[in-house]
Amino acid sequence: MITLTPISASAASSSPSEPVCYLLELDEARILLDMGQRDYRASSMQDRWEYEEKVRELAPTLDLVLLSHSPTTYLSLYPYARAHWGLTCPVYGTQPTVEMGRVVCLADVESWRGEHSVPEVEDEQRSNDPESSTRGKLPLKGPFVPTAEEVHEAFDWIKAIRYNQPLHLGGDLAHLLLTPFPSGHVLGGTLFKLRSPTSGTVLYAVGMNHTAERHIDGLVGAQGGVSGYAEGVMRPDLLVVESGRSQTTNAKRRDREKAFLDLITSTLESNRSLLLPTDPSPRLLELLVLLDQHWTFKLNPPRPARIPWQYPLCLVSRTGQDMINFAKSLIEWMGGVIRDSGAEEVVVAALAGKKKGRRRRMVGDGESGPLDFRNVQFFASPTDLLQAYPLSRPKLVLAIPPTMSHGPSRWLFTTIAGLEGNIVLLTSRSEEGTFARDLFDRWEKQQEDKAKYGQGGIGAPTVLAGQIELEINSKVPLIGAELEAHLEAERLAKEREAAQKAAVDRSRRMLEADDLESDSESEASSVDDTDRMLMTRKTDANANAYAGDGEDRTTQMSFDIFVKGQQMRVGRGGGAEMARFRMFPYIEKRGRKVDDFGEGLDIGQWLRKGREIEEEGETEEVREAKKRKLEEEEKQQVAPEPPSKFITETVKVEAKASVAFVDMEGLHDGQAIRTILSDLQPRKMILVRGVQAATEALVDFLESSASATRDVFAPKLGQEIKIGEHVASYSIMLGDTISAGLSSKWSKFEGYEVAMIDGKIALSAGSTIPVLELANTVLPLPPQDVKPEIEPEPETDEIMVKSERSPSPSPPPHPSKPEPIAFLPKSLPGSLFVGDLRLAQLKSRLASLSIPAEFAGEGVLICGPGINAGDQASAGSIVAVRKLENGRIVLEGAVGKVYGAVRKEVYGGFARVAGV
Repeated sequence: MITLTPISASAASSSPSEPVCYLLELDEARILLDMGQRDYRASSMQDRWEYEEKVRELAPTLDLVLLSHSPTTYLSLYPYARAHWGLTCPVYGTQPTVEMGRVVCLADVESWRGEHSVPEVEDEQRSNDPESSTRGKLPLKGPFVPTAEEVHEAFDWIKAIRYNQPLHLGGDLAHLLLTPFPSGHVLGGTLFKLRSPTSGTVLYAVGMNHTAERHIDGLVGAQGGVSGYAEGVMRPDLLVVESGRSQTTNAKRRDREKAFLDLITSTLESNRSLLLPTDPSPRLLELLVLLDQHWTFKLNPPRPARIPWQYPLCLVSRTGQDMINFAKSLIEWMGGVIRDSGAEEVVVAALAGKKKGRRRRMVGDGESGPLDFRNVQFFASPTDLLQAYPLSRPKLVLAIPPTMSHGPSRWLFTTIAGLEGNIVLLTSRSEEGTFARDLFDRWEKQQEDKAKYGQGGIGAPTVLAGQIELEINSKVPLIGAELEAHLEAERLAKEREAAQKAAVDRSRRMLEADDLESDSESEASSVDDTDRMLMTRKTDANANAYAGDGEDRTTQMSFDIFVKGQQMRVGRGGGAEMARFRMFPYIEKRGRKVDDFGEGLDIGQWLRKGREIEEEGETEEVREAKKRKLEEEEKQQVAPEPPSKFITETVKVEAKASVAFVDMEGLHDGQAIRTILSDLQPRKMILVRGVQAATEALVDFLESSASATRDVFAPKLGQEIKIGEHVASYSIMLGDTISAGLSSKWSKFEGYEVAMIDGKIALSAGSTIPVLELANTVLPLPPQDVKPEIEPEPETDEIMVKSERSPSPSPPPHPSKPEPIAFLPKSLPGSLFVGDLRLAQLKSRLASLSIPAEFAGEGVLICGPGINAGDQASAGSIVAVRKLENGRIVLEGAVGKVYGAVRKEVYGGFARVAGV
């Protein structure tokens, strides 16, 4: 049984920018597909937190989490859920998704916490009721911003996987097989395929891009298989795919890049600046590769220009350098110009320990490599940028985040938008409820119909006219009276903390003293009354030195030092008691100090010797790596921040700049998704992540296509879609007779090996698992002079073997004595073909054999040289392959070389199994 429930981004979403999250229940396993989050400012505008509340309820019950992409809409809620909502199950993602996702979350967390005060997480449990994990939970209060330490800890937990490598899951998921495939769109983007032995295969495909880009390949390109796809993604039992872009028409990639670069060039050459809001890493890498190549060409043109290119290319991001360093370690995951430049060869050579002449150029030690970005200048804050390049100097500034809801991009807008001729260049529509989406809506309203988003055209810049009010949050240091009050409060807090610590230490020492006193009570009980009196007299004699003459020694005796432990009362004559204080407590240090032979143990000596042995075995490279690591750690040690506060101010901007939009998201369009669905040929399909109109348009196309499946589901938010039935699986052992005969009978089919067996089941003594053995049918052999003839008898379910004797001088048998007969099963073991013939794949295979083929109607493929009009000599060599109802296949044509080749390819598309 397969059950899918959209937690967010359903097929009837109110917005295509909702976070991606789906619950997949496969054979009693609860799997969460992605765990995205809204923009912090957009989410803070929500009055209710249905999506986050549902994720909090699901987190402790999940068996597996799969993260497909690294942008915020796919995984940004995962670190918070890991830290606060009890998410402890295994998490899988590709290595680029782990590293780039870490950079994305860290950039958002540091940017938001640098401008806003994030309250501490309150106790989510009102009561200590252990019977229910959800009863009494406090209502959620967003936004849900983890700390940097929580982000690192969460992403360290993720298990990295590689493309096209099947992974057998462990524990309760041992029966499932997980295989990742590339999806394009971003580095490390993944299509997840889950195979269950009882429920079939599920392919989770969101965030696809069919075209190759400058740093990654697309869904189809260079993936192997007959049609360019990875063979494992073909013909899934269930395909979970997005429908939100089914009505979108993308402009050609060449046209978009040309318009993008021409706009940048013309703006800079007119002595104006551009602000380009972008994400921290996934799509930023594609933009940096494109812009760095453009800057390299402008700085070294074929013909010297009249005016040299002196415009800076700037990136404002605290995590920009980290992203580049991570990208350099992930070159083997890339494609496009990165692969064409030979970067993969450098990685292989480095891993193999070989030195090549191109290594220095590729890793950035010498000449410029594809990921060195020598033309990009990195800045941690907008203040650093303006100190290096004043506002009046023309420049291209890439700033995070793309939503412009906080961070450098929002602050820089207030400085750039007020100058006429400057341009705010958007490369994505961004999320609804954000400032970047508001700017996009203003741009789209003033465009022609053909130039609007999704219509295949490229619009023109639009001037922002009027006043724009923005709330700018910032963190400023305290000065004057506020600083003094803060320092005084810190001093008082430290004193209170010290007092509390002292009280805790005092309580601990008193408890230790009580334990020691209880240990000595047994010894004290052995002392008789006479000894007690002597001890008391000695105490009285000592007391004379401290008590005055004529005074009551019992009441006047005192000590000037604090003695831990409780006092003891010793009775005296007349009922009076005298206080006894234990002056010199002794705490026994337990534990063995010597070994079995009486020799003293020096643990420190063994530790020092171990370190010496490790250092002797280290190579020079390891020592240099440790030295560099220590240097980096010292550099990262930042001085403590001065006392500061968070302030919010409303800034009014007289907008005179222009807004332009060029789609650089790297996603498929409507034509591409229709082609992909036709090629993959899923048996069942669930549409997600789309608005109602786009989903209905895709459903109409699937219904009108004769080759598409009719089992298409479009669930709403929270609606469960159940596919299949509960299947009972049983364990069985193969007997020796079958195992010996199966060695050459296996046939491969979609990752499985199948064979047909005719046998019987028996349960051996002392075993709970039945054994399958071959059917033990013994047939009597006919005489040598008997020729067997098999004739079916329609009135029975058996086949009778009659004997017909050859002529002989012997007398015929007695009429009353029948001939010996034997009974066999009517259905003898034969061949069985498993699979489905796809005419498009058959046409591709025939083309590789130089046999032309063309479609001649629905379900008919005409093959052979005779289909060519000019080839009269081969006019008769035509073979027709027809697909009929109920899976029947008919081959028509003259028997010959072409017929044999076509027949062989038709048979080769199936798994052919025979009985044992």
